[in-house]
Amino acid sequence: MAVAPRHSGPAEDPRAQEILSRIKGVFSQKGFDGASMQALARAAGMSAGNFYRYFPSKNAIIEAMVAFDLADIEREFAAVMSSPDPVAALRAGIASHMEAKDGEDGALWAEIEAAAARRPEIAAVSGRLQSQVGSHLVRVFARISGVPEAEAAVRFAPHAALFMILIKGTVIGTCGQDGPAGPVPTPDLRALVMRMIDFLIDEIAGARSPAAPGGLPA
Repeated sequence: MAVAPRHSGPAEDPRAQEILSRIKGVFSQKGFDGASMQALARAAGMSAGNFYRYFPSKNAIIEAMVAFDLADIEREFAAVMSSPDPVAALRAGIASHMEAKDGEDGALWAEIEAAAARRPEIAAVSGRLQSQVGSHLVRVFARISGVPEAEAAVRFAPHAALFMILIKGTVIGTCGQDGPAGPVPTPDLRALVMRMIDFLIDEIAGARSPAAPGGLPA
C-alpha cells in the first residue's frame, strides 16, 4: 500500500491523515501532474526523505486519499445500517456528506477523475472505491426496502449507480468553477440533488418484496 512498513495502514494512521490534509490543496491547485513531490513535501512541512517514507509516489498518495474517504464512507454506512430509522439516517447522511465537501474537495476529486482517465493504476483505485460504495448502497437499499440483498443487487443496481453519479457530480461541480451560465449556485444545486435523492429513496423504500411484507416503513 502507500505507507512504509513501519506505519499502520493509511486509513488508520493519524499522521498520514494529517499529511494528506495539508497537501490536498497542492493537488487541487496544481493538478496530479503539476504537483511535484518536493512541493508536496514542503506543503506537509516535511523533508523530502521523510515524506517519501510515508508516500513513495503520487499514486500512493491517491491510494491513501481514497482509503481515507472510504473509511469515512464506511462509518457513515455503518451508522445508517444500525439506525432504527435507516431511511431518515440515509437522507441525513447523504446531506451531511455533501455539505462537508468544500470546493477544495471538489477540485481534488475532479483531478483524481482526470488522472484516472490517463492512468490505469489510478482508474483501478477509483474503480475499487466506486465498487465498494455501490455494495454498501445495495445493502442499505435491501434494508430499507425489506428485500433480500441478492434481490436488491439486481433491482437497485441502477439506483446505486445514479446515487453515485449525483453525489460525485455535485461535489465536483461545486468546486468554485463557473458553469456554462455563470457561477454554479451551490446551495440550490445541492437542494435539487437532495430532492432527486429523496425521490429515489422513496421509490426504493416502497419496493418491498412480496416475500417480505414486514419491511421497514418509509
